[in-house]
Amino acid sequence: MNIDNKTIRKFRIKMVTLLILRKALAFVTVWGLVWGTVVIVLRATIGLPPLTLLTGSIGLVFAIGCAVVLALRQMPTRTALRASLDQHSRAGGLMMAAETVELGNWRKRMPLIRTPRLRWHGGVSWARFVGAVLFVCVSFLIPQRFVEISKAQPLDIREEVKQLADGIDVLKEEEIIELSEAEMLEEKLAQLQADASGEDPVKTWETLDHLAGTLSQESTNAAQEALNETERLTEAETLSEGLINEGSEMGAALLAESMAALSGLVQEAAQENALLAAQLPDLEGAENSFTPEQLKEISDALRFTKGEIYDRLAELYEANLIDLEILKAAEKLGVCDSEGLAAFLAENADSKAVVECIGGWCRGIGRGPGDAPMTWSDGTTEEGAKFKTEALPLSNIASLEDSELVGFSAAAPSVETASVPPESGGLSGATAGGGSSVFQTVLPRHKGAVKRYFERP
Repeated sequence: MNIDNKTIRKFRIKMVTLLILRKALAFVTVWGLVWGTVVIVLRATIGLPPLTLLTGSIGLVFAIGCAVVLALRQMPTRTALRASLDQHSRAGGLMMAAETVELGNWRKRMPLIRTPRLRWHGGVSWARFVGAVLFVCVSFLIPQRFVEISKAQPLDIREEVKQLADGIDVLKEEEIIELSEAEMLEEKLAQLQADASGEDPVKTWETLDHLAGTLSQESTNAAQEALNETERLTEAETLSEGLINEGSEMGAALLAESMAALSGLVQEAAQENALLAAQLPDLEGAENSFTPEQLKEISDALRFTKGEIYDRLAELYEANLIDLEILKAAEKLGVCDSEGLAAFLAENADSKAVVECIGGWCRGIGRGPGDAPMTWSDGTTEEGAKFKTEALPLSNIASLEDSELVGFSAAAPSVETASVPPESGGLSGATAGGGSSVFQTVLPRHKGAVKRYFERP
């Protein structure tokens, strides 16, 4: 190999190396940006672990391979390089001729072959490459919680929705609300469960509270009506039991009035309650007079109806629609005291109507008619009283009696602009005591002492 070919080969290797480095930096930079972006996207969307995404490093091999192929394709041919070196060395074509013929003595005249200096301003390319490497490192090292896309987390309200749905079913079964209203509430509840989001839980809970308040209000109204109905049924049942047990001992007038009152109570209750109307016996022709058997059937029908009402209230309580106090009130209103009612009628029937006596007795008014006695005139006791009679000194007021008149003078009144601290009135200069009159218990018998104090000269 002559010196010309050796020089060309070295220059060619140097050139191709520089081209490969330049192209490789460009391809690797682009691939680093793409790889880092893909890593962040996959970690954010499907949560792939970083170790799995390391397989993207295979793309570096393809990037470098593409850079090598493209650099080799852009390399000039050996002939073009020889011509370029011939011109640069000013060999006058001898270097080009040496490729095909032997120069002989002409070689001595050929100057020394000088290769041009290859320079590449790659500062920008290296900066981009370093930035791409850092971007890839950050995409792998950044914590997962910082790259996850915030998804709308559903709010778990299944238990609350189930409870409200059960309440709607109970109200629908007991015919407390209309079927159309129940369907509307169920649609709202289903839509609420579908739209419940952890990003805005306040709105969801407010809607739940509103639905729960609606069901509670409907249940409370129905429960109050049930309590009123239970009270009326108890009045009728108490009277019927009283007539069964104590009717033989009543006078004729009281018995007739009680029978008429029972008939009115039963008819009124039957008009408002279809279940009671179905349970009552045939009372045709016995509006104001009932046989013991009819009284027994009426009492059983009233008791059965009250039991059904109580069962309805119990279902509302089990569905958390009413409080336990309402259930206890219904149980208390359902208690009958027929013996006490009979004695109460015998004592007060002359001054009050039987219906009024029944209502008063069943509502807990057992003392009878008349005004309650007043007890305020019995006087008061000194027990716990802390007021003590104590003479207060006249303080500076007494010194006015010892003052002497010096004389009179005519002059314009003077106005003092300086603020004067407020005085404490009649208590100015008073000696300190063991306490304040504000906290003393003043008894009626101390009225004179207090009055005399304020009437002092």
